[in-house]
Amino acid sequence: MALQIRRGTDAERLALSGVNAPAPGELIYTLDTKKLYVGDGTTAGGNQVDTTLSAQYLSVPSNITPDASNTRDIGSSSASWRTGYFQGLQVSEEITAVSFNGNVVDNGSTVMVDVNTGTVNAVLNGNVIASDTSTIIDSTAKTVTATTIGTHKGTVNADDNSLRIDGASDRITNSVLDFDGNVITLQSGNGIQIGTNTSLDGVGIEILNTNVPARNAIRTYSSYVDANTFNSIEAYASGGTIATPLQSNLDDSLFGYVHYGHDGSNYVQSSFIVAGVDSAPATIGPNAVPGYLLLGTTPDNGVTLNSAVLNSEGNFGIGILNPTTKLDVDGGIAATGPISTGAYTDASARDTALPTPQRGSIIFLTGTGKFQGNTDGTITGWVDLN
Repeated sequence: MALQIRRGTDAERLALSGVNAPAPGELIYTLDTKKLYVGDGTTAGGNQVDTTLSAQYLSVPSNITPDASNTRDIGSSSASWRTGYFQGLQVSEEITAVSFNGNVVDNGSTVMVDVNTGTVNAVLNGNVIASDTSTIIDSTAKTVTATTIGTHKGTVNADDNSLRIDGASDRITNSVLDFDGNVITLQSGNGIQIGTNTSLDGVGIEILNTNVPARNAIRTYSSYVDANTFNSIEAYASGGTIATPLQSNLDDSLFGYVHYGHDGSNYVQSSFIVAGVDSAPATIGPNAVPGYLLLGTTPDNGVTLNSAVLNSEGNFGIGILNPTTKLDVDGGIAATGPISTGAYTDASARDTALPTPQRGSIIFLTGTGKFQGNTDGTITGWVDLN
């Protein structure tokens, strides 16, 4: 195999065609363009020999390994590659990038950062540093020193590693909620629910009001113009559980306001207002739960005295629990003004209105100008008193 080399201008090279085309393997070097061509016996002027890096590595038959570890770069800060495509990438130290688009997985192929859902499912071990080198998350002090915006998912623990927010049950487990402010605003919904309908233990709210002159531990406002709409406190009680309510029973207490004062040693009951289900002969049926309101006070001897009750029949009793008339008083009555009794035109009107009069009742007949009293509880027991 003889080595053939020609030299000349690029125009002279192109003139070599047809039967004069460069022979196979013949080399031609152009003096004006400084390029090398090789002939194949048919191509006019031969084929240019491409000496660029892209041409040399169109097909890489084996690994590309530098001659020394950590001493060679691919590209530079002023001349960087545009796009690289890799089946896998292993980095022993760090990756610096303006942005990163893709999932991050661990050694077991578990997705730690999901680019589709925008979530992080991983345990962070180490500090998180901002672009200005300030610490956002201090892994030693276990503190977060930055303002966070967005959706946060997972469990939150205190400095002593005790659970505060349970990400699995969506519950705040801390026994105290301390709000730095004086307003809690509900953005949507119709109220705050405390406890659940399956609670086995009772729950409640304590309000410690030290602003005594204001007297506003609870204050509500209503501005709706409907006459049937007003501020209210509603209490629901049954004979069963919260989850499975059953029919109430006669004499059940449903709700109450109980008031305590301090005797110098302890808080003791002073008075109460209780709403409940009335006693027999009242009956409970569909859409009917007969009720009563009871007011109680405590006298000097510390024994609770039931002082007044309004029952389901509309009878009001003072000093008596089961009033049988519209006003039933156990004790004397004093009045600074006139006391009016029932007035009827004659005995017929009287007996129509009072077919079963109470013994000791007093009425007035306008036709005769006489007061009458009943002596035996019958319509024949009326006698004139004047």
